[in-house]
Amino acid sequence: MTAPSSSISTSRLTSRFPLTLSTVLAAAAVAASACGSDDTKKDEVIVIDANSRNVQAGPNSTPNGTPNGTPNGTPNGTPNGTPNNENNPTNSGINANCPPEARPVYIVEADIDNPAAQGSLVRFDPQDRRFTEIGDLSCPAMAGAQPFSMSVDRAATAWVLYGSGEMFEVSTTDASCKATAFGAGQSGYDVFGMGFVLNTPTSEEETLYIAGGAGPGAGTQPRIGYIRFPDLTVSDVEAIAGWPEMSGTAAAELWAFFPQPLTGAARVSRVVPATGEEFDQIPVDDVISGDPNAWAFAHWGGRFYLFYKSQTDASSSVFEVQKDGAVEEIMPDTGRYIVGAGVSTCAPLIIQ
Repeated sequence: MTAPSSSISTSRLTSRFPLTLSTVLAAAAVAASACGSDDTKKDEVIVIDANSRNVQAGPNSTPNGTPNGTPNGTPNGTPNGTPNNENNPTNSGINANCPPEARPVYIVEADIDNPAAQGSLVRFDPQDRRFTEIGDLSCPAMAGAQPFSMSVDRAATAWVLYGSGEMFEVSTTDASCKATAFGAGQSGYDVFGMGFVLNTPTSEEETLYIAGGAGPGAGTQPRIGYIRFPDLTVSDVEAIAGWPEMSGTAAAELWAFFPQPLTGAARVSRVVPATGEEFDQIPVDDVISGDPNAWAFAHWGGRFYLFYKSQTDASSSVFEVQKDGAVEEIMPDTGRYIVGAGVSTCAPLIIQ
């Protein structure tokens, strides 16, 4: 996402904290849930085969976090039925049908040198701490619109939201793009962060949760909801305490990064989609400083990766957050302007 700045406007940097949607659309300047290369190292972490498309069904039965059962993430001992000793899914487990392209973390990077461009899609390898270019984005978006947020489904398709409220399907193989039937501004969700999360730890069905609204400058409370497939309609759920980026896991947990929450300090939290409540909060304000300008968030291997740029930073930095509360800046000043990140629920739960 992106926040308003005197030198940065559309794209992810401006989309995260746009004053209003019209402000985002009018701006043309760039200030806007990849495991790097195909190394054998990743095969040591998680083995995935098959190539079938088993993607989001939406909350039609008992989705994670809907009020039809125990909300996803509630602190009832073992959350969501996940084993206390998490193990990587293998080709005989829940991720047997995931294509290899669904394993990495992907990011959307704005083009600082060319504000008229839409930026590019890039893979990020958390283990090697390396970026790999995939391709430039060229979606049929409104003039001046740039990417704002992104999530990736289990078929390795990136769903990219633009600051105009338009959503596109983007290939994680070559960054090719096609329009969708998603209607901008549904239920007041003009712009939002988002993340796919499994409905249950034993089901391949997943739900795309979103959190946002008209923007902080609009004076309205941000909310959490979800997008139903295949018609791409938004269902509103509940208020949420900030403008987070989100990332789901194969353990049916939804996590969020709040760089500038409505109350409290910057943090990573486990969120119950049915209520917007937060649990297992991990403070990150000791390392995340300065008013946010652009931020993104992804879970991978039992750890969280924050891509953050303040209003005064020259470029985005990368932070690694562990569930025990340890936070480390692993890649300062990357020279990149990262406005979105996405990872599918095919990603490993823990690095063994």
